[in-house]
Amino acid sequence: DVMNKLFLLGDSTCAVKEDSARPETGWGEMFYPYLKDGWTLVNHAQNGRSTEMILLEGIFYDCFWESSEGDYVIIQFGHNENKPEEYRRTDPDGKFVFNLRYMIKNFRSRGVTVILISPISRRYFVNGKPQNTHFGYPAAMKRVAEEEGLIFIEMTQRTLRALDEMGEEESKKMFMNFPAGMYENYPEGKQDNTHLRPEGAAWVASLIADGLKKYDLPFIKY
Repeated sequence: DVMNKLFLLGDSTCAVKEDSARPETGWGEMFYPYLKDGWTLVNHAQNGRSTEMILLEGIFYDCFWESSEGDYVIIQFGHNENKPEEYRRTDPDGKFVFNLRYMIKNFRSRGVTVILISPISRRYFVNGKPQNTHFGYPAAMKRVAEEEGLIFIEMTQRTLRALDEMGEEESKKMFMNFPAGMYENYPEGKQDNTHLRPEGAAWVASLIADGLKKYDLPFIKY
């Protein structure tokens, strides 16, 4: 009996973490409870990656060859597309869109269904209000999903609203933002507002699952 697979392609916010990085946790590590029996989760997300890098390094192709008809793949990028390095950087209306379409076309040829998810917000507050730091990438991704007829889960605004409700102080507990002496791996503490702690990863996974439950998907527990 062949198990169907749900693949995750993304960056550090989704990826499985090394023990040395704990308590940092990717939302993909917290997605298992939402998966129906008979489905297996294959997390190909990796730290620091952009759509350009997963094509250059072959991460996309590893996922592609491992997938087969009836499988699903969730693609979520946007955190590293704006970085300065040429091997990483994409333009939201240029290479980013091109790379997404290339991956979609290839997965489709294999009978794999693609779901696009916009990047989660960073915890970046100005005058008590969280700000969008993802430029044009979420909108570009939404447009690709509409044009390709794909399910799209808008997570950038969704997480921004949730951060607004939590507030500047309370929202720290979701991210790797904590004082010295709390965690063995970080004796000096940390002020990282991009990467998630277990609470944050569970929160993001539940928001994504809620978004997916609106659609008739075979892998989601209802």
